[in-house]
Amino acid sequence: MCRFNSRRSVPPGRIGVSPAPPDPGRAYRSRDDHRRDDPSRDRQGATRRPCRPLAVLALALLASTGCGDREPKFEPLSQAPYTRAAWSYGRSKGHKLITDHYVIYTTLADEALLGATPQAIETAYAFYRRLVPTARPLEERMRVYVFAQRGEWADFTRRYAGERASKLLQVRNGGYMERGVTAIEYVATQTTFPILTHEGFHQFLFHCAFPNVPAWLNEGLSVLCEGQRWGAVGLKEFDPWYNPIRRNAVIEARARGQLIPLRRLVRMNAGHVVGGQPREINTYYGQLWALMLFLQEAEQAKYAESFRRLLGVLADENVNAYAEAGMLGSDARGFNAGEGLFRNFISDDFERLEQEFESFLNDRIAR
Repeated sequence: MCRFNSRRSVPPGRIGVSPAPPDPGRAYRSRDDHRRDDPSRDRQGATRRPCRPLAVLALALLASTGCGDREPKFEPLSQAPYTRAAWSYGRSKGHKLITDHYVIYTTLADEALLGATPQAIETAYAFYRRLVPTARPLEERMRVYVFAQRGEWADFTRRYAGERASKLLQVRNGGYMERGVTAIEYVATQTTFPILTHEGFHQFLFHCAFPNVPAWLNEGLSVLCEGQRWGAVGLKEFDPWYNPIRRNAVIEARARGQLIPLRRLVRMNAGHVVGGQPREINTYYGQLWALMLFLQEAEQAKYAESFRRLLGVLADENVNAYAEAGMLGSDARGFNAGEGLFRNFISDDFERLEQEFESFLNDRIAR
């Protein structure tokens, strides 16, 4: 398996990977980064507490111009109240953290990290809601498992995933979303939380939107959720533009002349590249990241409103009807929901799109 983009999105679950996230600079490092085998102290009962305010927490959504620092368009969560109770997995003592939208089971020990996690994950949830505002309300809290040890994560995977466990266990330093549950192996803050927010978006769509969102949207929006910075005391901000690994993958593929044609990109899924060369996997996810930004901002936000309308139907039970309508008059062989939605909401002029996308990469990504 590839160290970076060995992520697989194979129905019915989504397999995560370690996305080699952005260099966090002076990133927060917990005791669990250094002592992952240190079990947490057992706590009896549950206490209601607000998550400690982080020094700076800004959720930076995409601005209409530029790719540097931006004023946030989304007010960050200053607090995310949660309860905490004792929990254990096998012989490992841990914690059960209950927030407004999640139940987080973890064997992590570090108090600062435990305090920062509820706010980070609830802010991510608010980000998901901003991306897909028409998503259905949750019927119950979503379950997330964050294990301090690889062995714990592997044992849980064998017990929970059944026949798919062997495939999921191929993932190194990563995690997955399977049947609405996210399970993460903790590695380090700057690695684990981008995985958690990526897989968390898959989980969000599973519970709150149409279950079979085409891969270019499902994976593309999930990659968009990876960009984040952590400071000395916790999460500082989400910034979709801040994803150097994805950016570099696109730049390198462009330099080699190996970018995936856009029409093929919106028709394919991760299964078309997984098992191939790491470069192919990196290009796939990197190019989806760039495509999401392109649809938000390119050509003076030419496609932004159409893209917002597309995101608005992801929770619609009749979303396939939009895809079928988009395929009318297409010269493609056979129905493809990804291409159909793209044609219906964005454009069917792929030749022109390629030219605009190339200009966007040159002006905004490669510079």
